Amino acid sequence: MPGPSNTLLIEGSFSELSEELAQFIDGVAKAEEGAGLRGDIKSSIEELQQIEQAGDAQSADQTKVQQLKDDILKKVVTKAADLNKAPEKEFTAAYNLLISLCTQSSIRDQLFARLCSYLEQPITSAITHGSSLAIATLTTIFNVLPPTSETRYHVFLAIVKVIRAKSSQQAFDALIPQLEANISSWASDWQLDEEDLRALYVAVADVANASGDQDLGYKYNLRAMETIAPSAASNQEAHDLARKVLVQALSNPTVTDFTPLTTSDAIQALSKSDSALFELLEIFSSDDYSAYTDFLETNDLSSLGFSGSSGDVLAKKIRLLTFASIAASTPSRSVSYSTIASELHIPAEDVEMWVIDTIRAGLVEGKLSQLRQEFLVQRATYRVFGERQWAEIQGRLNVWRRSLESVLQAVRAERERFLREGPGGGYDDNQGYQQRNGYQDGGERRRGGGGGRGGFRNNQDRGQRQQEPVDVGGD
Repeated sequence: MPGPSNTLLIEGSFSELSEELAQFIDGVAKAEEGAGLRGDIKSSIEELQQIEQAGDAQSADQTKVQQLKDDILKKVVTKAADLNKAPEKEFTAAYNLLISLCTQSSIRDQLFARLCSYLEQPITSAITHGSSLAIATLTTIFNVLPPTSETRYHVFLAIVKVIRAKSSQQAFDALIPQLEANISSWASDWQLDEEDLRALYVAVADVANASGDQDLGYKYNLRAMETIAPSAASNQEAHDLARKVLVQALSNPTVTDFTPLTTSDAIQALSKSDSALFELLEIFSSDDYSAYTDFLETNDLSSLGFSGSSGDVLAKKIRLLTFASIAASTPSRSVSYSTIASELHIPAEDVEMWVIDTIRAGLVEGKLSQLRQEFLVQRATYRVFGERQWAEIQGRLNVWRRSLESVLQAVRAERERFLREGPGGGYDDNQGYQQRNGYQDGGERRRGGGGGRGGFRNNQDRGQRQQEPVDVGGD
């Protein structure tokens, strides 16, 4: 995989190495003597050798030398496609020699672009390890280029293309750390415009999806969509990408934050071109399971681009989201089992299972109270976060502020009383002793609820308090 820049050290003059490589390519191509690559470059090689043997590099016409090298390399690279038929053991050495020669050319980028196109093709001499050889060679090209070279961008796309074509899971696993650590800095170094950046993200998303990593595929398709300018949100490319991202988001069980979608101009443009798909997004971002079942009565998921297995995923996901919204919006911070069963259209005995699934999805945290038949909410996640959610938070903060103001007022009043009356508080010490020890007038001790029946209720309450709510999420 791409790493720090490297330098290839190969001994010999340019003319000697070029002639040696040409001879090797002719051997692989089984060219006739004098009719192959060596014959094509013979005159240029002889002229360059005369300059090299003169030994006076300073007096040599450097422009002429560079022109000769470029002419030789053009012809060598044109025939280099035959290296894909080279014996497996000699493949890497031959390509490393060619790469080293190309770094000395003034048209290096053009030559490397041609080599990338060759390496994207099958390595016929190495059926088993062909993709590994191609990726290793492309990685060498990537690493010998300066970090700011835009050619690195095209080489990287070729690496990704080979990984996808060959379904190389090992190469993909090695690619992920490079993506996470470097792709942002690479895009900056290469000074990519929006179109090239979008192509880069789409290529990464495609190889991630082909490797079965839905989360990474969605992540980079979403990044690609974010590069679309508002003025281009309605064109065909934006439409196709927006549809792909939306279907991925809805059918991916781990995607529960729809804010990046609802705020995207490309997604909003689907409201006119793909109204049914856009309606489904609105259901998943702000509506409930009942609305989803109503939607299915008039729409077919397969016609919207969903696979046959997506139906179960969508049904489960909207139930979890429905419960998360109920938990987020309840003012009492508790939700009864009956409400959950009703809103999710599930049997009462399955309520706790669905609550636990929602907690595992990271949408809510709280405690199940089997005694009270309710879920005590500690935290809940919003599907989208907009003006409505900010208003809810503002309302809760206002309630909290009023509560704190009441506490502060009570503390202030008690402090003023203390300063005014002193520690005794102005009441009789004996009376205070009686009150503190639970005695009323007549010497009888106060009972909770009065009489023997009150004592029985206290015992009953203590028995009930032994069955505490079950903590199934949160701290």
